[in-house]
Amino acid sequence: MRRSVVMFVAFAVVAAGCTASPSASSPLAAALAAAPVDAVEVSFTDWSRVDDDDLAAAVRAGLADDTLTRSAIAPLAVQWEEVFGFSPQDLDWEAGSLTESGSSLAVGWSSSFGSGRIADALEAAGYERDGERWRLGDDAPLPAGLAASMMVAEIDESSRTLRAGSDDGALDGGLSTRRAVRDVVVAVSEAPAAMLLQRGDRACATAGVSGRGGQVAEQGKAAAERAGGLSEPTWGVRAVGERSFTVVLGFDSPGLATDQARVRERLTTGAFIGRSGAVTDVVTDADVTAEENVTRLSFTRRPGGPSLMDSTGPILFAGC
Repeated sequence: MRRSVVMFVAFAVVAAGCTASPSASSPLAAALAAAPVDAVEVSFTDWSRVDDDDLAAAVRAGLADDTLTRSAIAPLAVQWEEVFGFSPQDLDWEAGSLTESGSSLAVGWSSSFGSGRIADALEAAGYERDGERWRLGDDAPLPAGLAASMMVAEIDESSRTLRAGSDDGALDGGLSTRRAVRDVVVAVSEAPAAMLLQRGDRACATAGVSGRGGQVAEQGKAAAERAGGLSEPTWGVRAVGERSFTVVLGFDSPGLATDQARVRERLTTGAFIGRSGAVTDVVTDADVTAEENVTRLSFTRRPGGPSLMDSTGPILFAGC
């Protein structure tokens, strides 16, 4: 394990707490600015990287390579196109957020997407204008999988962003103003194709073994104890690039981040607990670093491996 400074210039606007538009920053920075300040989980998808040929084929490919796994739109992409009148391939990015009381979905588009098309799309989808906001009509054809997070919407043409939510309160952005969030996002280092950002307790619940029961929980607990013990992070990130997989975890102190880097590095080899085979059958070239209060683990993904971005299988070095 080594200590190094981990920084990525394209996320500078996030680190500064700026709510810049997609034209002035990365898609990820724009997505985090749109996410609710009280979000406990954000799923980011960079649609600008998705193949713009056949939609169904592009979605299948994205789900297979884990770059569309976190997308709420991807499984309903064909219905989205039918309802809104344009393909999600025309989007720049998507960010689905969860709070303690609701959910939201924000999307951004590039300057090549004509002004006014989003308002036309909302009308076509059965929304009714209510001042500066739009409300989903009773007979709107929006699939149930999207409607729950898109009951009310507002358009910000200046930032080319559509924010939608389960209620009006879900439309207030600002997650990028939170220092602990900025710390882990900046440390991702490579602009991700997809990213899962979670508050520490949720990162532990989805990537850890607690509550899974049986042999998996026993093996995971024993492995964590042998490695030195896992601590709950403040925030956690999982991100995928073209061939990369990155885990970033924030902690309460630099000392704890350094300690957890050592512990988690020991868990990057051996059996992949809760899955078949070894960890190195799925990810290789582990590079573990600690800087200030952040621990970062980066890997090369082997092609054809299991999803590392869903919430169904444990990833012990990313959980607790």
